[in-house]
Amino acid sequence: MGKLVNVSVKVPKELRDLMRKVDVNWSVYLREAIEMKVSIELSKMALNTLDEIRRRVQEIPMEELVKWIREDREIS
Repeated sequence: MGKLVNVSVKVPKELRDLMRKVDVNWSVYLREAIEMKVSIELSKMALNTLDEIRRRVQEIPMEELVKWIREDREIS
């Protein structure tokens, strides 16, 4: 992990009071929760990109794909 920066979160005072009563390292907990959420969102973005690629590929006729593969083999 690189350099750490501060991120502030506002919570109701009652919640903050309850947070102080439990033995949890909130910095670690929130950092891990944020990392997980970022990972999930990046995965969603990657899936959307793959779906778009699949949609575009389906628009290309099979004969055209075969032609490209043969041309590539001839070049290699």
